[in-house]
Amino acid sequence: MENGECKGCSATVRLSQEEIEKIFGETLKVRNVKLVTQEEYHGRLEICRQCQYLEYGTTCRLCGCIVQIKAKLAGARCPYPYQPRW
Repeated sequence: MENGECKGCSATVRLSQEEIEKIFGETLKVRNVKLVTQEEYHGRLEICRQCQYLEYGTTCRLCGCIVQIKAKLAGARCPYPYQPRW
């Protein structure tokens, strides 16, 4: 949408790096989360940056996740249909 609002709600889907880090930090406090290495994380983000489903540089249109968070999670997979990219 032109104004940056989510189609399903009235909240904005555009997040700053600071907001992403705050969300991720709060997630880590709540649970014991296994993370990928920095090298794997950067590789995943590079794949996401080249994907046609990346919106606003942060949001995956296939699953609605914030890719900077999902790419850090060891158990997470790319939601690309029929052939996850990572």
